[in-house]
Amino acid sequence: MPHQRSPYGNASTIHNHKRRAKWHDYSAPGTYMITMVIEGRKPLFGRLEIRPKPHVELSPLGHTVQEIELAKIHQFYPMIHLWHHCIMPDHLHAILHIESPLPEKRHLGTVMAGFKSGCTKAARQLLGDPELSLYEQGYNDRILLDDGQLDRWKRYLDDNPRRLALKRSHPHLFTTVYGINVAGHECQIFGNQFLLDIPDKEAIVVHRADNDSDFARKRQAWLACGERGGVLVSAAIAEREKQVMREAMDRGYCLILLRNNGFPEVYKPNGEAFGACAEGLLLQISPWDYRPERRVITREECLFLNGMAERMERGD
Repeated sequence: MPHQRSPYGNASTIHNHKRRAKWHDYSAPGTYMITMVIEGRKPLFGRLEIRPKPHVELSPLGHTVQEIELAKIHQFYPMIHLWHHCIMPDHLHAILHIESPLPEKRHLGTVMAGFKSGCTKAARQLLGDPELSLYEQGYNDRILLDDGQLDRWKRYLDDNPRRLALKRSHPHLFTTVYGINVAGHECQIFGNQFLLDIPDKEAIVVHRADNDSDFARKRQAWLACGERGGVLVSAAIAEREKQVMREAMDRGYCLILLRNNGFPEVYKPNGEAFGACAEGLLLQISPWDYRPERRVITREECLFLNGMAERMERGD
């Protein structure tokens, strides 16, 4: 069957993942997680080492960026504090806190432009290339709104080397594959493709008419499938569906998650999903292309994905 056309516009649109939030004042106090990528993903900042535990051994340029260039942000803008950072071989993350309003005509973009310029100047000197363009154009920012979010991102940055080691050890489990036929639809998938070959599947779909007794009976059957090595398939839309999928992941069962959005160009799952991918226990599937805008899933999409899960259970 032909690829399912996204209801959100032309699939050929080129999305920019570095757009700023138009509603936000980037000169005002706030906390941001910044990501900057080296042009061409060249590992100029260092190399991944596995022992004694996964970590990045910084190059002279990596050390310069960490010890000198990042410190310059606070030197030039005393109201900006570097709360956390992580330098990987081909990119860096920094959590910046703006304590008080920036000077007139200054905003986060001008701060990052100055930082990138300083890093590029250092790279040209260290690498002997006066024409070097160090970073990709632009940068990504994530606005951190609460302390819990901040703590989660700190843990995420600290865990970056371990995740990179896992990805390099199991590249086939961390690659987006396009044009795979699933339940009669051309899809993009990410994770352990061989879960599709396991015939024992159960679709986790909770209907509005299901009472507590119905749900308890279904939950028992679903978890029994996971326990015997079968695969649980769900879009995990309803809260009870999410509960079962979380419990199944905690138990180490095989899962297929149906998504109402595809995968961005550089995609990696977070948290427990990353570990499940590394162990070959998770496959994510979307019949639609990726779109960057956030929106609530529609009823039409819910019905489509639930129907897809049920067809996969039947082997259609």
